[in-house]
Parts: sequence; C-alpha cells; structure tokens
Amino acid sequence: FIVGPTIASYIPRCMAGTLLLHVGIDLFLEGVYDTYGKFERLEYAGTWLITIVMTLYGMNAAMIAGGISAVSTYAVQTIAYLHPIRGQMTAVTLRSSRRDRNRLANVILDDPDIGRTRILVIQLQGHMFFGNMAQLNESISNILDGKDKDKGHIQPWIVIMDFSLVLGIDSSAAQAIIKLNKMMRKKFDVQLCIFVTGSSDGFPCDYSLSEELINVMGDVELSKHGGNAAGDFANEETALLARKIIDGAYTGSQVCQTLDLALVISEDALISKKNPSLLEDELDIIQEEALPENMEQFAGMRYLRNMCPQEVKESDLEALCSRFQKQVYQKGDILWMQASDSDCAKLVIMGTLLATLDNEAGTSETVPAGRMVGELGLVSGTPRMSSLKCISNEAIVLHLRKEDFDELVLSNPSAARVMDLICINYLASRVQHVSNRIFETRCLPI
Repeated sequence: FIVGPTIASYIPRCMAGTLLLHVGIDLFLEGVYDTYGKFERLEYAGTWLITIVMTLYGMNAAMIAGGISAVSTYAVQTIAYLHPIRGQMTAVTLRSSRRDRNRLANVILDDPDIGRTRILVIQLQGHMFFGNMAQLNESISNILDGKDKDKGHIQPWIVIMDFSLVLGIDSSAAQAIIKLNKMMRKKFDVQLCIFVTGSSDGFPCDYSLSEELINVMGDVELSKHGGNAAGDFANEETALLARKIIDGAYTGSQVCQTLDLALVISEDALISKKNPSLLEDELDIIQEEALPENMEQFAGMRYLRNMCPQEVKESDLEALCSRFQKQVYQKGDILWMQASDSDCAKLVIMGTLLATLDNEAGTSETVPAGRMVGELGLVSGTPRMSSLKCISNEAIVLHLRKEDFDELVLSNPSAARVMDLICINYLASRVQHVSNRIFETRCLPI
C-alpha cells in the first residue's frame, strides 16, 4: 500500500507458501478437528462437505456448498425436532418441599390474586438451536401476553423455565436465552426469572450460560443461594433444610438445579412481597444451644400448628402436645430400623435426622427441625418403612409413645384426630409435590 507491489518480488516464495500452509492448517484444525463432538452429526457433516468442496473446486464452490448445507440443516432440524415448549402451567396445584409453612404464609400462597397463580412454569424439551429459538420467543411472548388464554389471564410475576428435558443447547441458542430473559423482565414486567438446569453439571451446552444468567440478577444476593447450584439447596434433599431467606428484593434471575428448589424460592418471593416478616417467622425457632423446657414445648406447639391443614382448637393441640416427652440423641444414634414395629412418633425440635431405605441405591431424605416422623405408623400400625438416625451433633425430639396415643384416642378423640389431620396433610403434600406432577400431566392433584 505504501511502497507498491514491487517489494513483493523481493520476498522469497517459500515464505508466502509457508504462511499459506500455516493458515490452511490452522483453519482446518479450527473448523474440523476442534469442533468434533461439539456439533450434531448433521452439522459436522456440513463442515466436512465444505472442506472437501473447497479442496476440489475452490472457494466459490465452497461458499455455495456452505449455503446449501446451512439451509438443509435448518430444514431437517425444524422438521425432526419437537416444539421447544413441552407445556406450561401455573403453580396453583404444585407444591414444594416446604410443607411446614405457617397458616398466614399459606393464605398468601393460596390467594387467587397474589398467590401461586402468579408463578408460571414453562417446561422445555429437545434440542435448543438457532432454528427454533424464534419459535420459542414467539410462544413465550404469546403466553405472557395472554394470547393463548381466555380473558381470565393473570399476568405472572415469576417465571420458572425448566430445562430438565432439554438434550442440548448450541451457542446461538444460549445467547438467545439470555436475550429472552431480559425481554421477559423488560417487556412483560416479570420480576423474577428462575432457570432450572435439572442437573448438577449445569446446562447441556459449552457456553457459560449459568454465569451469564446470574450476571443479570438484579437485587438478589446470590451468595445466599450459592451460584448456579443454589448453595444451601444443592439438591431436593437439602431443599428440605432450607431456612434462610434472601436479603433484599426477589428480583432478577436465578439458576437452580431442581424444580423443587425453584418453587421454594418462588413461594418465598410471593410471601416476601406481601409480608416479609412471615419469612423471618419461618426461620428455625431453635438454635444449636441448650433450651429451657418451656421453649421446647412452645416450639412443639408451633410446629404442630403449622402441620395441621385446617383450624384446630388450641385445647386439642395442647392436649396432644402434653403427651410428648423429650428425648436427646447424639450424632450416629439409631432411632429405629426399617421394618421394625411402629411404637412411636417423633417431632424434631432441634438438629437433623436422616431417613434411609435399606437395600436401595442410597435413597435418603433429611428430616430437619419442625418435621414429624413415624406418624403414619403410629396411626395405621404399619411397620417402619425406613431407618432413622441422627446426623447432627445433637438432636432434641419430642417423643409420642403408641400407648399414650391410644389412651388419648379413648379419652380425647378430638385431640387424637389432630394426628390424623397431620398424616392427611403429609400424604397430600407428597402426592401433589412438583416432582410427581410436572412430568406426567395425567397425574391429577387430589
């Protein structure tokens, strides 16, 4: 450009040849070798087609082959792949693992205007690629706009997008999801977007989608829920131990591993929006320290009250609670074994227990403070269905013997019926748990 083309005659031909050879090898490795295993077979075959045509017929022919390959790949993927949205529903009939909320919190969640109707669950499926992202954006816009609903459409405040059934996400689709997140919040005033990976490995893509979604969080303090795995809620088992709330407003976006955790956070957001003090009341009443007797009885009364699905007389709760006796366990103590006789029920006041199923692949569930165990066997007389042990340094429980319960049935049937209501509420929450209903739409709530 400065000295003209005459200087090129002084450059040895081997240098130009070496440069072209180096560029060719580098482009080949980048386009063919480095992409092996990262693209689908059809897309990878298109890369080889372009390489072969370019080698045999030159650059112009390769450009035409690339255009034909891109159009063909798009057409095949559009026909072969399912609609990216498997289904969508509000969370009215879905229940999380937090089944021990107080009555005022449940009133908020059941409210038709400010409750679970404001939570929208969208379940995705199949492969996410550049060809179906426009369809996904249009479908979600129609859902949030109410075009696919009747006049009774309620604008959601919280959107949960479940990627558990998604098999793969390419880089263009990942960037489109980030834009979709911003669009939902800006255009449709969605206050909180929660993305469920369905796996501890994160989203099924090479793009750092989790980090990008977390970077647009807004006012939520992510440290309380720990990055893309949501910290204290690393899985459904530890979601049962959730007792912390997020400092600040529930806005922005979060990434979770399980749909159960996403529903727990969504419920907390609704309660916080109406009455944040109720979440503070749901924190552990009992801390890891010695307690006076009256505090243990007070905690027992409060936990029993939260377990009842309907209003019960205070006198009945007091009569039932008076039959419980204090017991203390140390870490590693076995409370009972699977298939043993059901001779008692236990209400956890402080500490954590672990229920495990024998002869199964590590099936277990934690029992935190505020939960009761053994109530079904106490009422129905069935043998223990799991083994139970203490996993915290110390656990304080209130113990109800079968002899005392049978005596209560005869002397005060109204108070004994509280145990029946607790069992019914527990079984109902199990049946209506989100993990039992979201994947199979024919499983109706009771």
